[in-house]
Parts: sequence; C-alpha cells; structure tokens
Amino acid sequence: MKKIDIYMLLGVVISILSLYSCKKDSFLTRYPVSNLTAQNFFANANDLNTYCNGLYSYLPGSNSIALGDQQSDNYESNPFNKVVAGQITLPTSASQAGWTWSYLRQVNYFLQNYQKANASDAVKKHYAGVARFFRAWFYFDMVKRFGDVPWYGSTILPNDDGDLYKARDTRQLVMDSVMSDLTYAVNNVNATGLSGTITKWTAEALLARAALHEGTFREYRGIAGWQSLLQTASSAAQAVIQSNTFKLYTTGNPNKDYLNLFLFYSPTDPQNTEVILGYYYSNTLHVTNALDGNMRAYGLSLSKGLMNSYLTANGIPFTSTPGYATQMITQEFNNRDPRMAQTALQPTVVYGDLKGTQTLGFAPTGYAQIKYYDPTTPTYNTNYNAAIDFRYGEILLIYAEAKAELANGGTGSFTQTDLDMSINLLRDRVGMPHLLMNVPLDPALAVNYPGVTGSLQNVILEIRRERRVELACENFRYDDLMRWKAGALLAQQFLGMYFPGLGTYDLNGDGQPDVAVVTSKPANPVSGVSYFVIGSNIYLSNGNSGNVVVNPTLVKTFTDPKNYYFPLPTTELLINKNLKQNPGW
Repeated sequence: MKKIDIYMLLGVVISILSLYSCKKDSFLTRYPVSNLTAQNFFANANDLNTYCNGLYSYLPGSNSIALGDQQSDNYESNPFNKVVAGQITLPTSASQAGWTWSYLRQVNYFLQNYQKANASDAVKKHYAGVARFFRAWFYFDMVKRFGDVPWYGSTILPNDDGDLYKARDTRQLVMDSVMSDLTYAVNNVNATGLSGTITKWTAEALLARAALHEGTFREYRGIAGWQSLLQTASSAAQAVIQSNTFKLYTTGNPNKDYLNLFLFYSPTDPQNTEVILGYYYSNTLHVTNALDGNMRAYGLSLSKGLMNSYLTANGIPFTSTPGYATQMITQEFNNRDPRMAQTALQPTVVYGDLKGTQTLGFAPTGYAQIKYYDPTTPTYNTNYNAAIDFRYGEILLIYAEAKAELANGGTGSFTQTDLDMSINLLRDRVGMPHLLMNVPLDPALAVNYPGVTGSLQNVILEIRRERRVELACENFRYDDLMRWKAGALLAQQFLGMYFPGLGTYDLNGDGQPDVAVVTSKPANPVSGVSYFVIGSNIYLSNGNSGNVVVNPTLVKTFTDPKNYYFPLPTTELLINKNLKQNPGW
C-alpha cells in the first residue's frame, strides 16, 4: 500500500474518527453524531478497507523503535531515564500514565459494524481479523505496562455504568482474549497484501511475540500455564519459517549487511525479504521523519554492558578474555562480532558527519549509535528510511527461545538442528561461528540472569545474548528484562569507555592526540584536541582513571514487584472506586 494511503488518513476516515461526543470524558462512549452513520458508511468492502486504514495509526514509527531502548540497560543518557532509575512518580492524568482507551473504541466500533457491509464473508472476516490484530496489539501493550486491565470487547453505551466503572480483569483473562483475537486473525487475514499492510504472517508474528512474552513472564514467576503459551510461540514462529515467505537480508558482506538492513526506504528494496511489517515513509511525498535529527539531539549513548555482550570473532565471550575490563575503545572493536561495529561507532571511523574521536561529546559514554543512522540525512525531517515493526530475524529468535525454554522445563526437545535453523542463520549473516549445544556456560551471563537454571542453562543464556545483540536498539530490551524478571539489572551503574589515567590519547590511530583527560584545561590547549576535565565534563569510576560514569550522583533503585508495572493515574482511581493501584505505588 502506498505510504499516503496508510499514514495520511482519507477524508472519510477522519470524519468517522473525529465526529464523536463524550460523557464525563469517558474513553469508550464516543459515537458519531453527524449523518455519517454506521448504517450508511459500512456499506461495502471499500468502506471496510478505508476504516481499517485508519487503524494503522497504531504502528510504531522510526523514532519509537530506534529510540525505545533508552528505557533499558542498553543505553546511558544525560539526563538519565527516570524509568531506568526507578524515579517515575505517580501520574495525575490518564494521558500521563498511558491509561488511554480511545484507540480501543475505534477498533471495537468497527467490529460492531463491519457485518453491515455488502461483501463476501471472506472479505469481512479479513478486515475483522485486521481489527482484532490491532485490538490484540493494543491490549498486549496495556498488559505489559499495567498488568491487570479491564477487558472491553465492544463499545460501551453512555449509560452503562457497570462497564464504565468496572474493576480490572485478570491478566490471564485479558491475555487469553489477546490469544483468541490473534488466532482469529491468523485464520482469516489474507496471506498476501500490499506492502505495509497486515497479513496472516504479521498476525503469526505478533502471536509468537505475545505468547513468548507472556509465557516467559509466567515461567519466571512460577505461574501456571506458561508451557502452552510457549508452545503457541514456537508453533507460530515455525509457521512463519515454514511458509518460506521471508528470509534474512544478506548480500554476503558480513561487515555491512546488518547495518544496511535498517537503511532502506521502499517496499521494493531488497531488505524487504526480511521485513514482515514495515512502516514506510516517502521522500517524494514529503512524508519524512526526524529520526537522524533526534539521534543527534538525544545523543544516543550505548552502555558498556551492551558492548561487553558482543562475542569475540572466534565466538568466545569478551568478558572471559584477559584484560577485557581495562581495554580502551581503540582495542575493543578488534576481532569482535561484526554487529558491534555496525551498531556503535568505532573511534577510527568517520560516518557521515559523525567522527569517532568526537563520540564523547555526542554520546556521553563514548559509544555512539550508528544503527539506523543515515549519513546522508543528518538533520530533522529529512530522513525517510523505513521502520521495521516485525522482521524475520525476531521470528528466529522467538523460535529458539521458546523451544529451549520448553525443553529445559521438560516439554519437548531442543537440538542442534533447532539452533542451526534459527540462531546460526543470524550468525551466518555476520560470519560468526555457530552456537553449539555444548557451549560452555558464561559466568557473566549466569550472574546477570540467576533465574535461569537447568540442563539447558548454557544455551538459554546464549540465546538471550544473541537476542540482545541482534535486536539492540529495536525497542525490545526493556520488555525482555521485565518478562525474564531481570529488572534488577536496571539498578546497576551503567558505565562507558575506559581510560587508564590522565593524559592525551590518540583514539583514531593517526599518530596525533585527539582527546585529553585532565584535571584542568591548559592555558594553551593543543589544536585538534578535545579536553575533558575530571569533575566537570567527565567523571571516571576510579577518580582519575576507570570507566566513564555519566551520572555520578544518581542512585538508582528497582523494587520488586513495584517497578515491574507502571502506576495507574490518580484521577482514574478517584473516578472509578473499583480500580485498585498497582503494588508499591
């Protein structure tokens, strides 16, 4: 579908979604008040398509995806992220809290009226499946954020106080309903469609993602029913794999392909072999985004923890190599997983207007993100490379994790064949050694994830490493930590690059100093040298040496169970006495 069709809503859709009145600011009681009614609008297949086009507003765009990991241990930012620091406060309004439901009303309104259309059953079921796909995605996001939430399967009449002021339904009930919606979508949405539209395979992908999340969430909290969810996740992922509809993007260049996967613009670009659902912009239609400008403005700064996650080129954990903790950034990129240099800027590289020797000024940790960064469009609203909402690489990771967790829990098996058809395809793209079933246990990973035990502990930990590396900066990391019950990792102090002491450093390897760490700036600074003054614009973990500390006075906390959920807004609790606040808030 052309970008203009999806992202610039047609006039009829605008009319439908804007001509509503409300009672008590209620979120689900808005109805069309013009003569554009359900009876005369939902007339045919074109009307169904037009309305469903409006539902695509829910798709995350480039900025939401590329900047999402700031709420995780993959980044360190200045100012610090309040979610990561455990310092969010009770929100007053629904909009502040994210407790907003108007989009759900749009979906449910369609589902109440689509049957009026003069169209075949197959057509009507297809569009109903699209709507239920979006309802499932909406509720999946709400459950991740709040836990228990009220389930609404239809719009609410203005005088229906029983529904307007109902209590929250259980997480299990809501997620069972999500699974039901997605199963319907898988069985009824068309297998093929125009680029950027929902297909059967998009529904399978969301089914796999949601089932993996909920299954592992329950598993690591000892809640019954996790096995069936992980079976759903592995089956949905396997269905996408066996469809032979998608494949990993590769040109045979392990040092460029991963980076270039995220630098594409059109549904006809070769990267789309991997894209299950893309969010497309258009330079010719002037539908652009501010991604590159925002990447500069936010100073995206990757953490030392993420950098340490990348294996060496021979497949050995970097944290097991002698002297790893005191390697400078000039050494760290040598002989590493190629995805590291295609995610973070090396000090010897000039990438567009980004220079490796300037990274401390742009990225406080010294590790600047280049993933998604188009060097030809460094300013606001000039970039139009597409966002990837679902891609085949994620499906391979879901398949491996779900199968391994099931086998580790005594259900089914997990073999080298499973690794070869999933994790090792990702490693093949970047020329990395295969993951083997007898991989030695990495003690650093075991410390980070103490909840993982059992005969497949070693493999599951490596799958988690692969997921962190492959999906870095794609807005997955925070959700992963929450479902694994590993939120305590957010309370650690995040570090940056290492300096052995005061002095000048040649980071770009040209034989001339370009960075100096000093206690005071000299009266006659050397031209071309960037000065960083201890206690002023740089802090090191050991005083005059050590790793960069971006927020030296910050005290972070993570409280279980409080910080695994977000708080409900206080105004809604006052209005609806049946709502109860989340634990600890």
